[in-house]
Amino acid sequence: MSKKLLPLILAIVLWFAATPATSADGVLVKCKDSPAFLERVASYPDNYYFNEPDRAYSEYLTCGEDGLPHLVINFKNSVDIAIAFSLFFYIAGFIGWSGRAYLRAISEQKSQEQLEIFISLPLAVQALVKGFLWPILAIKEVMSGELTADKNEISVSPR
Repeated sequence: MSKKLLPLILAIVLWFAATPATSADGVLVKCKDSPAFLERVASYPDNYYFNEPDRAYSEYLTCGEDGLPHLVINFKNSVDIAIAFSLFFYIAGFIGWSGRAYLRAISEQKSQEQLEIFISLPLAVQALVKGFLWPILAIKEVMSGELTADKNEISVSPR
C-alpha cells in the first residue's frame, strides 16, 4: 500500500513546492501598444471578421513579443479555473468509469458481443450509478490493487 501511496504524495509535494511563481509584468503589454500585433493587423484583409476581433483584442488583451494575445491567469485568486477543471475531471472520469463498469458487467454474461451492440438497460443503469461514485471506487481499487496489474501480467515485446 505504501508503494502506491508514496508516488502520489511525492507528486503533490513536488507540484506545490517546485513550481516557481511567475509574473507577466514587463513581458506582456496591451495589444494596442505591441508593434508585432499592429504589424499582424496591418497584414490582415480588410473585412469585419478580422477587424472587429482585433479591435477588441487591442483594447482588452495583453500581447507577447510574438504579437499574439495571451491570457494571464492568476491561480491564487482564480477559483473559476479550479471549478471548471474539477467539473471536467469529474465528468470525464464519470464517463470512463461508467463505460468500464458496463464492460466489466457484461464480461460475466454469456452473450458479451451482443450486449456491446444492444445495450442492456438494467446493466447500464447500474454502471451509471457506479459512475457517480467513481472517485471513491477508484481510490478503493487502487488501495486494494484491483485497478492495476502486476508486472508479471503485462506482456513485453521480445526485441
